[in-house]
Amino acid sequence: MTGGDSAPGGGTQTTPPGRVASTGPGLLARVAAHADRTPRALAVRDASGCLNYGDLATRAGAVAGLLRERGVAAESPVGVCLPRSPELVAALLGVLWAGAVAVPLDPAAARMRLRLQAADAELVTVLATATTAECVASVGVPVTLVDAASAPATVPPPDWCAERAAVVVHSAGVEEEPRPVVVTHGNLAGLVEWLVDGWPADTFDAVRVDAPLDGHVALCQLLAPLAVGGTVLVDGPPHGGDAAGRPGGGGDDAPGGRGDDAPGVGGGGAPSVRIGPPAPGGEAVALLLTGGPLTAVPAATACWSAWSAAEVGGPALAAACVGDDARALGEPRPDTTVHVLDEALRPVPVGAVGRLHLGGGAVTRGYHGQPSLTAERYLPDPFTATPGRRMVATDDLVRRDADGVLRWVGRVDECPRRDGEPTPPVEAQAALRRHPGVADAAVVCSPAGDLVAAAVPVPGAGTTVDGLRSHLAGLLPARLRPDRVALLDALPLLPSGKVNRRALLGAVTRAERAPAAQVERTSDRAEPVLAAERTVAQAWATVLGRPVEADRNFFDAGGDSLLMIRLSGVLRRAFDRDVDVVDLFRLPTIRDMAAHLAPPAAVANGSTPAGPTAAERQARARQEARRQVGRARGAGRDA
Repeated sequence: MTGGDSAPGGGTQTTPPGRVASTGPGLLARVAAHADRTPRALAVRDASGCLNYGDLATRAGAVAGLLRERGVAAESPVGVCLPRSPELVAALLGVLWAGAVAVPLDPAAARMRLRLQAADAELVTVLATATTAECVASVGVPVTLVDAASAPATVPPPDWCAERAAVVVHSAGVEEEPRPVVVTHGNLAGLVEWLVDGWPADTFDAVRVDAPLDGHVALCQLLAPLAVGGTVLVDGPPHGGDAAGRPGGGGDDAPGGRGDDAPGVGGGGAPSVRIGPPAPGGEAVALLLTGGPLTAVPAATACWSAWSAAEVGGPALAAACVGDDARALGEPRPDTTVHVLDEALRPVPVGAVGRLHLGGGAVTRGYHGQPSLTAERYLPDPFTATPGRRMVATDDLVRRDADGVLRWVGRVDECPRRDGEPTPPVEAQAALRRHPGVADAAVVCSPAGDLVAAAVPVPGAGTTVDGLRSHLAGLLPARLRPDRVALLDALPLLPSGKVNRRALLGAVTRAERAPAAQVERTSDRAEPVLAAERTVAQAWATVLGRPVEADRNFFDAGGDSLLMIRLSGVLRRAFDRDVDVVDLFRLPTIRDMAAHLAPPAAVANGSTPAGPTAAERQARARQEARRQVGRARGAGRDA
């Protein structure tokens, strides 16, 4: 935020010349007003060109006309799978203009994720270009090329209705399937109003869209500049992942960011700002969407941190980034209410830990096609007199201090209960990091409910496990101390930079069994002696950055879903045959993969068989996606 001294929701804003302060509740109405009043103002720009607001409205109308011609009805879910370009923004607006529901799909996402998203959202068609049509060819949904959208007929926008579905965004997570969250026009209106009226007028003049396109962060990156008549920048590659990551390695979403300077925009040369996770340098950050508090405040940055989640359509709480007060969540948007409740949905006393619940206009409709899960997370709101209002139960535990500040404690699934109270790992993690002989540390919760700590010692400091336990005993009560402590050379990380919880648990277990592990690593059985196994082992080493035993599980060795997808590409080139990532998930060791990629006779001489045809691979992938979706929905009905 420019100046760092204006609070969201506070103060009177001055409307610059050519800027529409308020044109009605809907995003389309605001974009149409900008097109009428300032048609030549820059709306979208990429490396190859730009669109002004007049042209953006024209292209959006063409897409709307194309969808109407194809018989797309109101509230029909339409996938949008386009590269980061002005055409992407026009296509998303065109879907809304046609009265349909926009379902952004990221062409950079894994094919299985695209198949699951298409199946969950029950798409009637997918908008694509010639370059992205191949990405969605196997999802089993008709593809509509936006290149076919010619000069638009007169397509009036639909009547605005707060309850009508507008967008489906997907929750993001490496270790779980994406959940399709239905965001209504009313949700968008509340967010747009906050972005327009709650910040200085020039805050979102130019915003870069670098988050995964199917998530709520990218939605906010698009909404902010379009709402105020600013410029959407789509001229760079995406960063590593969604910004809904939890602090301290609690989340599986990527906190990565771009570090390059943003090019000037327009005649004034105003720099762009980021809406998203912290960038290492370069671009100014106006609003950090973290899904929780910051673990560290970026140096020399005047900005606000916002708690953000798909279930509330984006940011819902905002706090100034001040000093080391990293766990303060701040205050809610004007249309949002905050409740800290116990398991019986009763307000907890000041200072006590409870689950964060959010009510008001930010609460989205729920998970599309998943009524059981929706009923579990979206609850009747007993704290409002408005009939039918709901609140959403988040995954976060918080406490409100005596001074009224709301502070993050941990995630529900990461805080074991001891003596009837949740035990947040963040307390032990912070205590470990204060030890002078610890360079870095992480504490996670195991499936058995134990707190498991890993510390990276400072070289030459003589750090020991017993010394760390004594250090923790002097700082924390017994219930907050970790059950297991180990020293590691480095913390296993996801590609996003977050701690890989599953790999960390495996690394701690191996450190505790160091002598046995050393024997296993030197045994004859642990060496891949067959030709195919050597090839697969080399591929693993390329992806994981180190050699791995032939009978080790890929995920226990530090792998994750994104690295598995990368591994499939390395194996495809090494074996010169098609390698389906679905098969690799079922074959998590070097020996298993080698046996699958080459039959016993071929393994001996290093030759490999021909892979399945493209049609066979697509049919098998569709069948597997349907099975997984069916299992997920069946589990939801049984819950």
